[in-house]
Amino acid sequence: MHAVVLKYFLEVARCGSIRKAAQNLFVASSAVNRQILRLEDELGTELFDRLPTGIRLNVAGARLQQHIRSTLHDFHLMRTELDALKGERKGHVSVAAMDSLLIEFLPAAVEDFSETYPAVRYTIASAMPSDVPEKVISGDSDIGICYLGKLPAGLKVVCQAAFPPGVVMAPSHPLAKKTEITFDDCRSHAFVQISRLSPIHSLVVPEFTKFWDELEPSIVCNATPMVKRLLIGGKGISFFSKIGFMNELARGEVVWRPLANAKINKIEVGILTPSHRTLSHVTLQFVERIALRLKQVELAASGY
Repeated sequence: MHAVVLKYFLEVARCGSIRKAAQNLFVASSAVNRQILRLEDELGTELFDRLPTGIRLNVAGARLQQHIRSTLHDFHLMRTELDALKGERKGHVSVAAMDSLLIEFLPAAVEDFSETYPAVRYTIASAMPSDVPEKVISGDSDIGICYLGKLPAGLKVVCQAAFPPGVVMAPSHPLAKKTEITFDDCRSHAFVQISRLSPIHSLVVPEFTKFWDELEPSIVCNATPMVKRLLIGGKGISFFSKIGFMNELARGEVVWRPLANAKINKIEVGILTPSHRTLSHVTLQFVERIALRLKQVELAASGY
């Protein structure tokens, strides 16, 4: 089997559609379909269930997907080890993280790490906090950063820090005068929502879920930079952890207030790695750097 075939197979499995996969791969649908049929013919079994709404991996396809992911991971690991033997600082680092971490925390971490490892390549993906663990377990990413709840088997928490979601708003907002804020307080003010799905919906916090489900936001926007501008401009309030607003908090452009809920205020952000596979030397070095940075940011956040 060739690398192109495996690439096509993984993309079709991810999309659940040959047409969508072809669009993402910038090739004709017929070319993707031909490769999939050829692969099924070579293996002597169908890999997908053909449905009216698309296609879905069957048992054989899921097993092949697992094998391909494992093989590609081992190949990248071997290449990194060969680079190390040659004295080169190369490799690939893959991270899945909550959207707010892609604004300041991870860009700064990559800039810092690149000073020591300039030849390293990165794949950094934004994901809902509840989706991050599965991305690490499946091998889509080697590192995950998200809110910590009950984690599935196969994960290790390398580092954790206190970054519960709270209320972010302009300093001039009426709620900024309060030391902590209730859900009832929030109901009477314009709310800027970044996602219809609660950022901590996988955690057992019924009060938060009830508020989120009943919420009628003034603005819904899935782009954090725009949400930041709206909050700074006094257009409403929103729920974020401090880690996504460190620069704005330092400049006094926004304030952060805790929610009056003990369970929410115990929520932590953690760095996850797989416990069932070996990571490359470069990835382990990156994990060490971001773990240190997370604790440094936690210390700095305690002053805001």
